[in-house]
Amino acid sequence: FEHAMRASLLVLAVLAWTEAAASESRLGARPRLSWRSTRPRTGATAMRADLAKITASIADVKQTKSTRSVRVPSTGTSTSLPATSNTDSEYTRGILVVGGITVLFSSNSPAMHAALSTVDHSPPVLALNALVSAVALVTLLAGWPLLDRVGASRTPAAIAVTATTEFDRTALAAGAELGLWKFLGTTANLFGLSLTSSDHGAFLIQLTTLLVPLAQAVMGVPIPRRIWGAIALALTGVALFTQDPDASGTSLAGDALCALAASLYATYDLRLFSLGKRVAPLPLISTKIAVQAVLSSALACALVSPEELSSFISSSDPQGLATVGALALWSGVAVNAVAPVLQVGGQQAVGAARAQVIYASQPLWASLIAWAALGEMA
Repeated sequence: FEHAMRASLLVLAVLAWTEAAASESRLGARPRLSWRSTRPRTGATAMRADLAKITASIADVKQTKSTRSVRVPSTGTSTSLPATSNTDSEYTRGILVVGGITVLFSSNSPAMHAALSTVDHSPPVLALNALVSAVALVTLLAGWPLLDRVGASRTPAAIAVTATTEFDRTALAAGAELGLWKFLGTTANLFGLSLTSSDHGAFLIQLTTLLVPLAQAVMGVPIPRRIWGAIALALTGVALFTQDPDASGTSLAGDALCALAASLYATYDLRLFSLGKRVAPLPLISTKIAVQAVLSSALACALVSPEELSSFISSSDPQGLATVGALALWSGVAVNAVAPVLQVGGQQAVGAARAQVIYASQPLWASLIAWAALGEMA
């Protein structure tokens, strides 16, 4: 029975991913740019107006790098107008980016669970949280040029034209808000993972798969039926998992904290989708991580006593310290620095609700990683 449920779970996760990739509808359908749709041509006056618009459009093109070729019926020639939406290639690239960072994100639960449970002496949760945030911040500062190019190259052209690339008031306010939501979610998630298994935590975190589309639907964003179908598949997998007869290493408090983290992460994803339209990836994520690191460090300093920290260091052997350090390094660099920079552009290209369906495959990858590294599914 247990193996049948797990097999069903893996199949449903794969189906959810397939539905997201195969669906042809787009959230917020992209308007086709057509000169014929601007106004009907009724004679010489309309033609002169069209020519004036063409001239103005050509002037606008000189001020932007992102353009789209449009056929003008009256002359049979082509001119360029500023891009206003994502292209099909950007959408495909967005799917690949979101799929890639999904695997990175899914590695965080097994990594943090291992850091908190597989060593002889577990580090203080808040201290580990602060360490991961600090590693992420150092990674951004050290790898700024590379991450800047990577983030910009994965951002849809229509967004890149209008988003601010400076550390102005808009970028700082947006990053600070995201940093607060991420700090709260990460803190709840880490405490939850210290009280439950890594695969339980990974599945409960995927309540975001339902929360994000529901919030968008309430806000008036049309959600295609295929997306709702994929969401139903993903949540069916979550329901199957919660009936897992092997509940060793889990607790109600740990599951509740992971569910709370899911609601906070859902808020973060919704705000990221909105703020990512106005701020370029690197300024947005750099500010977010800086605020997250400051808040995490402040909370650790307030609640973790020096005696508790020194007791952990003195009672741990070198191998245990190296294990915790390596896991914190992975989480800080790959999960909390590189993946969020890529997430901004990828999520803009795909859409918040569709991205959540792909993110729903995180439990699949987390279970595979936990099985391979921790033997939790053995």
